[in-house]
Amino acid sequence: MACLDTTFLVDLQRQNTEFGRRAARRIVDLAGRGETLATSRMNAAELYLGVELAKDRRRELESVHRVLANLEILSFDDRAAWLFARSTAHLRRIGRPAGDRDVLIAATALANGHCLVTRNASHFAAIPHLLVETY
Repeated sequence: MACLDTTFLVDLQRQNTEFGRRAARRIVDLAGRGETLATSRMNAAELYLGVELAKDRRRELESVHRVLANLEILSFDDRAAWLFARSTAHLRRIGRPAGDRDVLIAATALANGHCLVTRNASHFAAIPHLLVETY
């Protein structure tokens, strides 16, 4: 099971770039392995932020809807909340605090038993038990 991070989803929208082509190849690989493809509600929120900041909001919204259409959207539930708290506390104790959105995304992936597919593996490297895949 794969939780697709915002970097992956943005790259998937821009397949005419090197990272976009990598994301497209990775999605084919994940689907070929029979992986459930998902993203978190926080990742969707980050994409919608991009819509609000875009010059052509209508075109960007259509692009976001296309990329989200075939994905399961993982909700942030009580188990994810607990994992967020534990992960944030751990990161603070070891002196490697991370952005709240990244930890919320990681906690959601963990709570649902998904690995996280991202271009920014370093943002998630110190989160215990999180499996991270890059592309």
